[in-house]
Amino acid sequence: MSIIIIAFPAGKQKTASRIRELLNRYGYGDVMLITTGSEVLQETGRRDGGIVISPTALTDMHYTELLDYLPENFDMLLLDSGANISTGREDGVIAVTMPVKAHDFIETVNMMMDAAERRLSRAGKKAKRARSERDENYINNAKAVLIERNHMTEEEAYRYLQKTSMDTGRSMVETAQMILTMAIM
Repeated sequence: MSIIIIAFPAGKQKTASRIRELLNRYGYGDVMLITTGSEVLQETGRRDGGIVISPTALTDMHYTELLDYLPENFDMLLLDSGANISTGREDGVIAVTMPVKAHDFIETVNMMMDAAERRLSRAGKKAKRARSERDENYINNAKAVLIERNHMTEEEAYRYLQKTSMDTGRSMVETAQMILTMAIM
């Protein structure tokens, strides 16, 4: 689950609280208020991903320093005056000038959170795809059977396994087991 971290200096906590209230009204419950860049880095190290909403300068670091150390599964949304944002904004940082309309701000946050959720979903799928050695053996043995009996190349055998598993709605391992079972008969 993605988190939204609002990082504003102690002197601007009233603004940060209003931002959190706005986000809560639009259904964002996992919102955290923080006052320093070092706190942001500590919290992002404990979380899967999300966005950091910050002005260009915090009490302990400039946003460019924070961006250098921010984990790649976090995006940054700069929220500051037009003069502060326009001077040397870094690539890949989304910026909104204050004052901002609530609707525009929420649309920007929605877009960023959707991207963060997709990124987390892809990362989860990649981690889930890792096969055990046993499953790899099933697939390799089934390929060997297809190569030997059907005179396929290794790539053709793999593609056959892949296509058959997609066509039948089974995993590649289940398809490989089916081929091995039929080879025994």
